[in-house]
Amino acid sequence: MPRVNLDWRRLKAVVLQSDDWGLCAWVPDDPAHRVLAATPAFRSAAGRIYGRSTLESADDVRRLAAILAAVRGGDGVPAVWQANTVMASPDYARLAPPDAAGDLLPITTLPDLPPRWRRPGLVESTDAAIAAGMWWPELHGLVHVPQAAWLAALRRGDADARLACAHETAVCEAVEASGEFDPAEPAPLRERSLMRAVELFGARFGRAPTSLCAPDYRWDEQLERDAERLGVTTIQGGPERHGRPLPRLRHWAYRWRWPDVRGGRFYPPPRIAFEPRGERRAAGRLGIDGVHAAARAAWRRGQPAIVSSHRVNYAHLDPAWSEAGCAALAELLARLVADGAVFLTDAEVRGLLERGASSRAIARGAVVRRATPDRGVVAEAA
Repeated sequence: MPRVNLDWRRLKAVVLQSDDWGLCAWVPDDPAHRVLAATPAFRSAAGRIYGRSTLESADDVRRLAAILAAVRGGDGVPAVWQANTVMASPDYARLAPPDAAGDLLPITTLPDLPPRWRRPGLVESTDAAIAAGMWWPELHGLVHVPQAAWLAALRRGDADARLACAHETAVCEAVEASGEFDPAEPAPLRERSLMRAVELFGARFGRAPTSLCAPDYRWDEQLERDAERLGVTTIQGGPERHGRPLPRLRHWAYRWRWPDVRGGRFYPPPRIAFEPRGERRAAGRLGIDGVHAAARAAWRRGQPAIVSSHRVNYAHLDPAWSEAGCAALAELLARLVADGAVFLTDAEVRGLLERGASSRAIARGAVVRRATPDRGVVAEAA
């Protein structure tokens, strides 16, 4: 693959990857959480963080878009949010009684949602953010749920699975122990789910996805081959992939594996986790100070800073939690802008690396960037 001799230290690129958008989990509302709070998944470490997270609302998207629009990168272009999106949900109204559940999960596809998950104005607010150039969907999965594992739990009569299902959520021990593309799920089901997700993505957003983040970071080589065959050739989260030995050491060592291109596939650098989790001044590596320092370190290594921030920080049943996450994001972006950061998507990073140019469609045309010998990367309207 030809590569452009671009000075990534000078560019100070930032990709804001964010998972779980469109996902109907963990709970649709407070009544569901009150009922499920005592079940094993909700008592777990993840449950204590995610237990009251919920599907984004129209206001959640508008608030994030406003934060992104308020800043300009070093090239004058606003920040962009790469929203890794789940394309469907279990159709609880059509689920057979658990004892008779079949092997295929009935689904409802975006923009339709199960009754307790409906969010008035969400489609319009998302489309407006996309058109304005602040929201860039990429693929996160079909339903995010390990379908075979969940249906088996329902058939077994697992109490937590059935109780969750009655409240229009799949979150239970069996689901939390796996993932939609986990190798333990049947291979034909995983392939079918990915094909359907890609198809639905194109129907919803009017373009094909180029980048994939497998739910729960659980996947195998076969998923990458299937994705590549479908034209999805950027694989997110490689250093965070579940089930590999010495995960911390692997993550650390991967920092120097840039650029990572294997055949037709492209693997971004390790993610920098930004997870305020209801605290504007979250301490340690997950908070503003830690992430800002990690982004600067990535630039010094001559690579983009891949900042990952899950939806849980911005869509929550507790408004104060969401507000704290948004305030923390605004402060982090301000610091990055003061450093001269340029905000890109995975596709733009790859375009600049491989061709010295990138283009991202927006309502009024496109954001076009080109590498130049004397000015680094310049952006222009097209």
